[in-house]
Amino acid sequence: MQKVKNRKVINNLAISGIKSNPKKYVVLIAAVILTTLLFSSLFTVGGSLIKEIQLGTMRQVGGSAHAGFKYLSEPEYELVKKDKMLKNISYRTMVGFAQGDAFKKTSAEVYYSEPLEAKFGFSYPETGRMPEAENEIVTSDIVLDMLGVPHEIGAEVPLTISIGKEAVTENFVLCGFYTGDKISMAQTILVSKDFQEKYAPTRQIPYTESEDLSDFSGYMSVDFNFANSFNIQKKVEKLIERTGIREDVGYGINWAYMSLSIDPFMIVVIVALLATFFTAGYLIIYNIFDINIISDMQEYGLLKTVGTSGKQLRKIVLSRANIICLIGIPAGLILGVGVGALMLPSISNQLNTVTVGKGEVHLNIWILLGAALFSYLTVLFSAIRPCVKASKVSPIETLRYNGETNENGKNKKKLFVVILSLSLSLVVLNSVISFVNSFNMDQYLSHLVVSDFSIQDATLDNFSYPDHVTDALDKDFIEELEALPGVKSIGNIYVNRVSQEFTDESWENLEKNFFTDELVHAKLEYQVEERKQWDPYTPEDFSVEDLINESRNEKTLEGKTYGMNEYAVSKLNVASTIDGSDTIDWDKFNSGDYVLVNRWTDDDVSFVNFAEPGDKVLVRSYNPEYAEEVEAEYEGVTYTRLSYDNAPVKEYTVYAIVDIPLAMMYRVFSTYNCYFILPEDEYLAVNGDCKAMRTLLDVEDDKEAEVEEWLKNYTTEVNPDLGYDSKETIKDEYASFTSVIRMVGMVLAAILGLIGLMNFANTMVTSIIVRSRELAMLEAVGMTGAQQRRRLMKEGFTYFIWTAAASVIISSVMSVTVIRFLANEMGMFVWKFTLMPLAVCLPLIMLLIIVIPVIAYNRLSKRSVTERLRVE
Repeated sequence: MQKVKNRKVINNLAISGIKSNPKKYVVLIAAVILTTLLFSSLFTVGGSLIKEIQLGTMRQVGGSAHAGFKYLSEPEYELVKKDKMLKNISYRTMVGFAQGDAFKKTSAEVYYSEPLEAKFGFSYPETGRMPEAENEIVTSDIVLDMLGVPHEIGAEVPLTISIGKEAVTENFVLCGFYTGDKISMAQTILVSKDFQEKYAPTRQIPYTESEDLSDFSGYMSVDFNFANSFNIQKKVEKLIERTGIREDVGYGINWAYMSLSIDPFMIVVIVALLATFFTAGYLIIYNIFDINIISDMQEYGLLKTVGTSGKQLRKIVLSRANIICLIGIPAGLILGVGVGALMLPSISNQLNTVTVGKGEVHLNIWILLGAALFSYLTVLFSAIRPCVKASKVSPIETLRYNGETNENGKNKKKLFVVILSLSLSLVVLNSVISFVNSFNMDQYLSHLVVSDFSIQDATLDNFSYPDHVTDALDKDFIEELEALPGVKSIGNIYVNRVSQEFTDESWENLEKNFFTDELVHAKLEYQVEERKQWDPYTPEDFSVEDLINESRNEKTLEGKTYGMNEYAVSKLNVASTIDGSDTIDWDKFNSGDYVLVNRWTDDDVSFVNFAEPGDKVLVRSYNPEYAEEVEAEYEGVTYTRLSYDNAPVKEYTVYAIVDIPLAMMYRVFSTYNCYFILPEDEYLAVNGDCKAMRTLLDVEDDKEAEVEEWLKNYTTEVNPDLGYDSKETIKDEYASFTSVIRMVGMVLAAILGLIGLMNFANTMVTSIIVRSRELAMLEAVGMTGAQQRRRLMKEGFTYFIWTAAASVIISSVMSVTVIRFLANEMGMFVWKFTLMPLAVCLPLIMLLIIVIPVIAYNRLSKRSVTERLRVE
């Protein structure tokens, strides 16, 4: 068969067909623009939302790198540095901790840092430069304010640094500073390489071989990024294998990245969500394409009569699709990027965190190319089916073709596609708003704050201080708090660091369920290796079984006993109770016969119970009246200590298994971290007249400012040894982050809502345009314009009823399944069911049903019936 070069002819036919009836193709181009706008804006702005969630979490973590190794020696760092699978790598070397009264309430760590590592840790100087001379220093504005140093380059910064067991005092010169985050666990101070090597030289031996495992000075914290953040956990494990670095190396994974590990069900949920988005875009274009093909059938029939093959017809249709894409996709991308360009600077400027390129527009070219590619494929696939339809219809059939209808003249397939197209746009809108509205500030900050105020010793939560005061709040002070105006509830928390005791039966359950758990066993193996390194008296063959035997001998586990009153207990997270409920009956618990027990965890994801509700445990009295002086020996040295071996021991029933929020804990941890919790009165009866470690306050909203002012004055003027945390202060630190989520959510909702409404309008307008000949025939046989408008409205109302029903049903299913799962998987969201977006959009669609037929028909009726009956 001879091959005919007809590409130019096909292209000319494609273009001439567009020119002959541009109105139809303007609608189709608008549909392509809308779809491209949907994907580009959704990916750009939605990607920014994910980025800001990550950045907000990074501020808590203190870094932006994917992962990092802790306490590496220089040779170990060199091993890791050579790995070719890392995108980039940098380090900081620990020098020590800032000391002095200024740092009682806020911890400050001192490092030498490479510039890239400083950027990872949000401590790169915003003003000035990195330290070079031995006496130069970079720090945050928060540290400067604490020291009373002006924010000026060249200012003198007097500082005492605890390095190992020594303290070094130096008058540094400020060479740079940055905006600090009050929400960070510690502020960062950067010194020069010369200062670090002089006082804390880089270690050459592994940390596990160090003589003093409590001295981290000279060891390197190494942070790195992989090519992507997919399954970071597995990548770190493989990195350890490849480099041959010691298997017990400590490492951390930045939990700001959502793809730390693979959750198959999460993948299914995300794929389902994306499929819904993509199907919505596909149907927008397919729907319009299919309607346009009907009006073009007569043209295709004429082409067939002059010898055009079905294959050539498909090429003509696809050529027109390419022309539409060349116009629609770039326009859609520009509009989508425009939305992102408007949003991203606002997002960046609202953040307190300092990052390189702050305030600039950051666009991911791959996301835009992906949006363009998907839009093109959507158009291509949307055109293929109408192409096949056009190529199969005979020339005679095209003259009277008006779609695929049944015996009643109804095209049920077309009706289904249109309704699904309209419904999915609304479903996507409802899903996005449902997800954004599920963001919960209290949930997001639940581990940081559980009440309006928390008062404690200023050094209690400052881990750079070795000695913490756990009994700072006496009864007189607590009474002053109770007398403050607006105070609704007070939660007192007491603590005693002791070994927890078990009955024979409860210990037997512990042996069966706790010590046999794989996660517990892995943690104990790590503890054994650490102990061999720092305790010279530990035998080389010391094993996990030997470690467990030490606890078996006394039937005790290291931990703490807490005392809490009713308000404090109400803030605990209840896992299970003796009566099967999810709350604690205070009156029953406060009877003096019960105790609460926590769960063991090493990652806040997997939990193992020390006991079960109904088990019996023992609590020993540590009332000073039972203390006895006895002689003891350690490493050959005899000394006197207090013994409570003969103190009374009381048996309690485990009422509930609970988790204690970090905001309520004494944040010093041991091997097992087994906690018993007694009611306040019972705790004081057992341990004597004790002072509280921490007091929580719940205050009336209109009195919060007054109470905070009183606390601020008290902790600065009356008793500077005390400090307090304020819920509103912490919320204010995250206010910009919250506004970012709300703002991005509103923009996404506006885009999706507009697309849904325009899709509906496009569908109706296109349908009326392509049926102009049909409407003209009806008018020719006597149907009035008013009757035709009512007929069109009735058809639109049919679309509306089915769209409303489908939208409500599908949105409800999506909300209670996909959106609910996503919200529950992310700690800062609490799922909320809502159909409010549909309640807003559906009346607007109803309005379009009334307005569009009138406008469209009035424009058509300006042409005579004869003109409209002509074959186009």
